[in-house]
Amino acid sequence: MKFPVIILPALAALALAACTSGNSGDAHDHGAEGHDHAAEAIAEEEEHSDGPGVIALDDAQAAALGLKYEKAAAGPFASVVRTGGSIEAAPGDRSTVTATASGIVSFGGRRLTEGTKIAKGTPFLILGSSGMAEGNYPQQLADARAELAKAEADYARAETLSGNKVVSGAELEAAKLAVDVARRKVAVLSEHATKGGKNIVAPLGGYVTSLAVGEGDYVTAGQPLATISANRNLVLRADVPQRYLAEAAEVRTANFTTPYDGRTYDLSQSNGRLIGSARALAAGSPTLPVRFEFENGDGLTPGTVVEVFLKGAPREGVMTVPASALTEEQGAYYLYVRTSPGHYLKKPVEIGASDGARVEIAKGLAPGDEVVTEGAYYVRLAGMSTAIPHGHTH
Repeated sequence: MKFPVIILPALAALALAACTSGNSGDAHDHGAEGHDHAAEAIAEEEEHSDGPGVIALDDAQAAALGLKYEKAAAGPFASVVRTGGSIEAAPGDRSTVTATASGIVSFGGRRLTEGTKIAKGTPFLILGSSGMAEGNYPQQLADARAELAKAEADYARAETLSGNKVVSGAELEAAKLAVDVARRKVAVLSEHATKGGKNIVAPLGGYVTSLAVGEGDYVTAGQPLATISANRNLVLRADVPQRYLAEAAEVRTANFTTPYDGRTYDLSQSNGRLIGSARALAAGSPTLPVRFEFENGDGLTPGTVVEVFLKGAPREGVMTVPASALTEEQGAYYLYVRTSPGHYLKKPVEIGASDGARVEIAKGLAPGDEVVTEGAYYVRLAGMSTAIPHGHTH
């Protein structure tokens, strides 16, 4: 990347002075008239760049580099508790699929792994019956249908005989119940039955987040097979240390930052809501879990470890800037302020709390200062490239 070449105000003034000294007669004449263009140029430049430390960066170049600005102003800023946490699946957006009968697991030729996308109602596992009397679904279904046919015949005969008082009312009711039981058995065995066994279908659409079985495994009825997550809603779990238990009672919302890209998410922009704050420490843990549910519109994944900024009651009259405006040098923090078109000043500041998106400025920033919020790195480079002391050169 090519960075802009910056001409120092002092160098520009020296060049102008050299040009005017080349014609002494003209310079004398102008002096007699009371005009000194070199002095005027220096005075005009000093008017815009008064004092050391001013950085020159043309506004057109600044715009090309994507610099953005924000005028400093005091406003409300929530108290913040900074802690760790993780992303979890929302309870209503996750389902554990269990075996409805015993059998041998088959993927049916599908490539099924954790992360596979599944549509609701789609068969994704088969409980096979090959070589198994217990799981021989075709035979079980045939036997159930035979039982149903016999129960229906028995009921029809009992119904006929009941008119002649040969069969009592209780016997007729028992025959009817046998028909109902046989019909339900046929329905259960018929549901999702295939030639190779019985299909297990996805109860909801989403992604396979865990797969507890492999091809050829034998499972029994009720055994967990897989977990599917719709991933529409997620839960942010924040683990609050004991020393912040009092502050945790005031928490209303939160921001969090993902470690793999440094991006900060604001729950208030994702319809986030507080769903639970435990009143006791988690078992075997010195922390208090606080949970928020929010809409997952950014492709976040359950299990991600994040940095959490819990936000409580707001304080008024706090000076803040976006976190992107700050630069750090050997533990000290700085902001770049545009003092006039094309001129910037590097200001040392003292910082306070941060909510991940904005940082409190405790000292060093005045209301109305035009702070560089994006592109501060380029201003810093421009400042390094023009770090030549003012004064006379020979």
